[in-house]
Amino acid sequence: MLALLVLALAFPAISGAADADKHALARDLGAVLAWRLGPESVEERCESADPEGAAIRKKALKDWLEKNAELIKQVDARVAEIVPLAYPSASDVDNTPRVRAKIKAILLEEMFSGKTPEESVAICKAEANPASPRWNNSGMPQVPTSLAALYDWKTSPGAK
Repeated sequence: MLALLVLALAFPAISGAADADKHALARDLGAVLAWRLGPESVEERCESADPEGAAIRKKALKDWLEKNAELIKQVDARVAEIVPLAYPSASDVDNTPRVRAKIKAILLEEMFSGKTPEESVAICKAEANPASPRWNNSGMPQVPTSLAALYDWKTSPGAK
């Protein structure tokens, strides 16, 4: 549900659309990007909030990226295929970086919005634990399921 909200906020035109396929597309794009961008976003954001835990988070991110390299490659490739088809630009500019940036901003806002500086530091300190769920989320089975749904959308007759 968070993934659908994330994409609906990033692209308001989707949120009012009656098209169930576009809603499913937004949900699946949001799901794969939230999984893909979450760890990097937290590591970047927490670097300044909790410098003492930066090395631990950096190592946890490196390990997460290595453990999930194949699935990350699949996510990046599928997103690069789908976003230009789903959200074409009038100027033929690829909207993929814009979509990624919006998802990242929404993820961080969801995590840190309304938090005091002390609460933000506490969140970051909690993420400076290699056992944190963030660093151990393999994306299974949700990410492959969403990748398959995105492929189905891409290959469906009414996709473009």
